[in-house]
Amino acid sequence: MKFYKKQTYKLKKNDIEQIIRLKNTQWKFGYQSQLKWFRNKKNILSTDYHFYIKKNKRIISYVQLGKRKYLIGSKKSNYILFRTLIVSKNERGKNLSQLIMQNVQKFIKKKNLPCFLLCKKKLIPFYMRYGFLLLNKNKFKITKYKTILNGMIFNLSRKNVKSFVSFYYNSI
Repeated sequence: MKFYKKQTYKLKKNDIEQIIRLKNTQWKFGYQSQLKWFRNKKNILSTDYHFYIKKNKRIISYVQLGKRKYLIGSKKSNYILFRTLIVSKNERGKNLSQLIMQNVQKFIKKKNLPCFLLCKKKLIPFYMRYGFLLLNKNKFKITKYKTILNGMIFNLSRKNVKSFVSFYYNSI
């Protein structure tokens, strides 16, 4: 197994195809729909990072991270948007999510930026193990995007987590 970290503009066509196929095993929108979403420059920016693990030349685990903006009060700052943690069904239970999450934590700390993600309720304990804090649903919103998912933050001071935060999800 080998770990990779590449920006969108450095991904090879085969890597993108494998990412899309892996994503479609979890979110069954179809290959063409996934490809369209991936190519939409509002969803994935050329400077976004893609963390993935390959085994026998196949991507078996994946995460997307990208720099975006957030607003606390009238102060606009950068944050890292965390999207799409997935491990191939055949490779689950082998600590691949732990390996990816440890690399994600190092990356976020090195960038010295907060990280925000959305997740289902059942995944909250998993992300809490890696230092993410659950945000009160009344304390954040995502600009131009509605969701029923839970928001979680990493690497942001508790003082700021108590303030209302607006996240720009699909743009910088």
